[in-house]
Amino acid sequence: MAEALNDDPVYVAVGKDVGESRLTLTWALRNLRLKKLYLVHVHQQISMNPTSSGLEQSEIDAIQESEWTSAYESLLKYRDICEDEGVEKQDVDIFCNLANNVGEGIVELIYENNIKKLIMGAAADSHYSQGMVNIKSRKAKYVSRHAPHCCKMWLVCKGNLIQTREGQFDSAGSSHASSESLSSLHGLVSALIPYEEAGRAEHDTDSHALSMSSPESQSARGFETMYYEEQRRRLEIEELKREKERYDKMKHEREESLSASFGVTQTLYNEEVSRRREAEEELNRARAEIQDMKRIQEELQDQLCLLETSQEERDEAIKTTEELLRLLNLEKGESSSHSPLSPLQWSLSNEPPAYFICPISKEIMQNPHVAADGYTYEAAEFRSWISHGGEKSPMTNLKLESHSLTPNLVLRSAINDWLQQHPYFYDLP
Repeated sequence: MAEALNDDPVYVAVGKDVGESRLTLTWALRNLRLKKLYLVHVHQQISMNPTSSGLEQSEIDAIQESEWTSAYESLLKYRDICEDEGVEKQDVDIFCNLANNVGEGIVELIYENNIKKLIMGAAADSHYSQGMVNIKSRKAKYVSRHAPHCCKMWLVCKGNLIQTREGQFDSAGSSHASSESLSSLHGLVSALIPYEEAGRAEHDTDSHALSMSSPESQSARGFETMYYEEQRRRLEIEELKREKERYDKMKHEREESLSASFGVTQTLYNEEVSRRREAEEELNRARAEIQDMKRIQEELQDQLCLLETSQEERDEAIKTTEELLRLLNLEKGESSSHSPLSPLQWSLSNEPPAYFICPISKEIMQNPHVAADGYTYEAAEFRSWISHGGEKSPMTNLKLESHSLTPNLVLRSAINDWLQQHPYFYDLP
């Protein structure tokens, strides 16, 4: 159940790492009834100088501005978390302070803004243990010791409340009461001082002993002690007021400086984002062009391979045809009868020439046809090959450009002549 609060705004101290402070913030959003929420962050600026770092001052300024921008972006992420939890955007504000020490920076913000309700981490989430009751964070310990008593604190770790420090008094009421008490005591002491002086004049010889033994003198000294105590407290209050004025002045100067710095940082950040976006678009265009060039190159390479294959197949077909023509001419007596493949040798050999044999059936072709791969096949065997899913050449294992066949009349004539000279070929074992 959410704890009821008065109208005082609630401040939640968060770190740059959203993952570390997320559970602290969600605990506050889910366990306290908030009317106004402030996200408090103390940024520790990187301490660098050109001599020790070896960098130019402009480079150091750029690094510090980048760190500051990163911290501010983290605060915007925290605000998004608040919106996700149902808090209106206008009910969430951001306080960011620059300091060398986070604990001191938080205490400074408490005094500057008269913070009455503060939630912060009691330890890193990784240090949480079951039944944890002690604060482990040095920052939380420092703030708990040095924050004014009127500031109530909830110390949370990993979404669990570890400790609560109750506010002991209201600063405005205490100041008013102290002022009234100071006025009444001042009047009472003024009335008693003449009486004390008269007593000392009558008893010069033993004034010290008389003042110690007289009840009136003891009462006057008691009120005088209270008066000086009130004076001391009043001086402390005035010193606190002067210190607050100094804080206000420092805050104003710092806000002006940060505002100017943030304006420059935002401009540089926007320019850098624009440059990176343009570079990324240019890189994507270059990548697309390279992919297109690779694709075109692959297509050209494939076409070149096909052309080379087709040329080889055509050359082989022409060579085969020329050989057949030569053989036919030999048969007609246009060449010497002692040719290695003359009809005389056909008659002496029972084995037909290899190019009479179909590459598919391994038998002498009766109806030879030339396919798109340049090789000659038995027409019926080739069509059966195609009908049974043969998309590639039986000889080259490459995809056929077409399934068309061209009659090889020269080869068919040569086969018929050979069969006439070997009428008993099919009867041979």
